Amino acid sequence: MADLIYDRILTVYRLSQGTSPAQRKLTGGVEHYYREADVYASRYWQAKQAGETISMMAVIPRQDCDDRVTAEMYCIPEDGRIYRIVQAQHTYDANGQPVTVLSLSTPEGKYELLKD
Repeated sequence: MADLIYDRILTVYRLSQGTSPAQRKLTGGVEHYYREADVYASRYWQAKQAGETISMMAVIPRQDCDDRVTAEMYCIPEDGRIYRIVQAQHTYDANGQPVTVLSLSTPEGKYELLKD
């Protein structure tokens, strides 16, 4: 059976709107427990076809996040890197418990995202 221990913490943020990329900041950080999941080849290549690169997968128990975690938000897991949430899939784990599976991509750009 898969490892279903949610013992890491990631923080989910919204990206504030600004008139220039330099004025946009990560705001409203909310912590969630998560476990890391494998990025399987099929998901990796589906993302590539859509012009994305999935660099990490994270699974959050849904009672911890409800449906508030959505695509196009950002998160910082324990590795300290900033990831863009490409997809937030609401599903069930191997025990039938509701979870949200996050497909994460390292954002590309010439500017740095800052925490508020």
